Amino acid sequence: MKLMDSNVTNLLSKALDVYSLRQKLTAANIANIDTPDFTAKQLSFEDQLQTAMSTDSNPADLSKVEPKVVDSGEKPVIENQLMDLAQNQIQVQLAARVLRDNFNQMRTAISGTPR
Repeated sequence: MKLMDSNVTNLLSKALDVYSLRQKLTAANIANIDTPDFTAKQLSFEDQLQTAMSTDSNPADLSKVEPKVVDSGEKPVIENQLMDLAQNQIQVQLAARVLRDNFNQMRTAISGTPR
């Protein structure tokens, strides 16, 4: 087992990838807000992850959960898209903070001195 390949690290890495993709989809929704017949795209990940966590006893299998782009079937509304951007940014900050704290704990365990 590699030191950096813990379940927490892998899951947070996957989450940051998902949040990046969600940011791109939301930006595309905003860019196409005036495009006729355009429908908003959304990213489905958290529901799939929750299902995998409740049915799977092996945490390593959670890395196999992949995000899916789904068509909402509705025209994008700017206020909703901006709220999605804000919520996504909060999730990115939280995941990055947890990942940083995880690495700080590893550094403390290796060096023996807290940072």
